[in-house]
Amino acid sequence: MEDKKTDKRKAQGAKTKRKLVEIADRLFRERSYSDVSVEDITNEAGITKGAFYVHFPSKDALIALLIAEHAARTDTDYKAFLEKIPLDMPASATLLALTEKIADVLADDISCDNIKKIYQILLAGTVDTESVKSDSRALYLLFHGILEQGIRKGEFQSSLPVEVLSRHFIMAIRGICIGWCIRYLDVDLKAQALEYCGMLIQGLLKE
Repeated sequence: MEDKKTDKRKAQGAKTKRKLVEIADRLFRERSYSDVSVEDITNEAGITKGAFYVHFPSKDALIALLIAEHAARTDTDYKAFLEKIPLDMPASATLLALTEKIADVLADDISCDNIKKIYQILLAGTVDTESVKSDSRALYLLFHGILEQGIRKGEFQSSLPVEVLSRHFIMAIRGICIGWCIRYLDVDLKAQALEYCGMLIQGLLKE
């Protein structure tokens, strides 16, 4: 009997935690992270602030979880996208296809305003954002796999390790994205991402 009560409490706790995450996600999309308080979230959820801290030690911890979940979802989408690409497609074309997909997701699914909010958090350094920055993030591994395949098949050549090349592609997209956020109306994110990554690819192609 006690085990059933414990299981019920755990299930209820998990349901409450998920509710807090979903409410916070919506509020953060509507306003900036700094403008949303723990009390705003708990009022929407219909629970006490004390109950909030049972699930999260701080608002920053909740934000870190949201960022990690968003990063994981988008990376899963990128992986699914690559799995649909023909195996005989050249690595250079695959890299450009992935770059175009990333630009579409950033512009159409995430949006400039939400990306700005994430960059504000990254710059503030108050939240654990390793899920976005880490070299072990799935997106890095996707670039790594394509580049490694291109080198193995003789399409690419480079004196740099594949790990370094992967970081350069990610840094290129991140830098272009920052420029897009700053000059939103004057910058075509997809066009610039494809142009810059295309130049990186040209430097790797065997003559």
